[in-house]
Amino acid sequence: MTSPASKAPDPVAASDRPLRGRGRTLFWAAIILAAATAMGLVATTQASLGSFRDEPISFWEMAKYWMPDYYLWAALSPLILWLSRRFPLDRDTWTRYLPIHLVAAAAILQVELLGSCAVISLIAMVPPRYDGYWDYYLNVARGYFLWGLIIYLFILTVGHAYRYYRTLRVREVEAAELRRQVVEAQLRALKMQLHPHFLFNTLHSIGTLVRKGEREAALGMLAGLGDLLRYSLENEDRQEVPLEDEIDFLRRYLEVEQMRFSDRLEVSFDVEPGVLRASVPNMILQPLVENAIRHGLGPNRGRRRVVVSAGRRDGVLRLEVRDDGARRERGWRPDEDTGVGLRNVRERLERLYGDEGRLEVVAGEPEGVVSAIEMPWTAEGASS
Repeated sequence: MTSPASKAPDPVAASDRPLRGRGRTLFWAAIILAAATAMGLVATTQASLGSFRDEPISFWEMAKYWMPDYYLWAALSPLILWLSRRFPLDRDTWTRYLPIHLVAAAAILQVELLGSCAVISLIAMVPPRYDGYWDYYLNVARGYFLWGLIIYLFILTVGHAYRYYRTLRVREVEAAELRRQVVEAQLRALKMQLHPHFLFNTLHSIGTLVRKGEREAALGMLAGLGDLLRYSLENEDRQEVPLEDEIDFLRRYLEVEQMRFSDRLEVSFDVEPGVLRASVPNMILQPLVENAIRHGLGPNRGRRRVVVSAGRRDGVLRLEVRDDGARRERGWRPDEDTGVGLRNVRERLERLYGDEGRLEVVAGEPEGVVSAIEMPWTAEGASS
């Protein structure tokens, strides 16, 4: 997980922004032009088919009268869309801005009519039944005013709809960013909860060795604890790390624990080739191993074994910690309300992966306990 704030500015992306801006302008210009062409063709077809004259007007002859009209509307669309942004007809502003749009609609409609009639008089000539250009313009204006107002309102509505869409998208992005920040804060709090828990248990072990007079072992544990704390601080801001790093941290932790239990603790790893590059939550295995050691090696028990395994099945990464400690009854489950470690692991998996992240702790066969984590397989290495 990489926080956007932690990324350095990308000079290539920054220099590319003007190009993307021009591309966006050309895209919308093409959309407006295509819409004007489609509406002009529909109007031309309707007018051509609806002609009741003795000599029907051909489609192409009728297109000379209708297509320039819609292309002029296309040219005026950016101005209307700007007006929709500058004077939005929202619930709180429509009474103030409606008169502005009525005046703007009348003015733009007059410009469109003058331009359309001028273009038509040049490319198709004023129809003979009109007494010159102005007579033609006045007749078109009387019959076209309502339709022109409808087109203006249509473009205005499209502008408002797009503005509302963009507003909703921005709010969705902001809400998603807020949720991400909340989840990261929760994960950080859970991780910080784990650090003092781990530190307290290790210091307790060192104190036990000191009281027993095992000075060399205590010094060794202090040195090992220093390495673990250094690793922990170096990865403090990383919620996920490669499984290879997690296994390396676990080996260092187990070296410290083996100083405490001497030859009573045997540890082995069974990791499938290729899964070491999988991304896993930072320090997700340590609580499970600590739990296995605590329950598997009581003060009066002999040599015990802990096995850490990792494998991939159908897009799911499965991590297991198995011990051969005391025999448990079939169907045994730990009390989920007790123990910082297991509760912490469950909450972190839930926040990172939702229903796809699971922790199951069951009785092993024929003895001991199996703690298994399942999470979605992520092929990338470290995400911080």
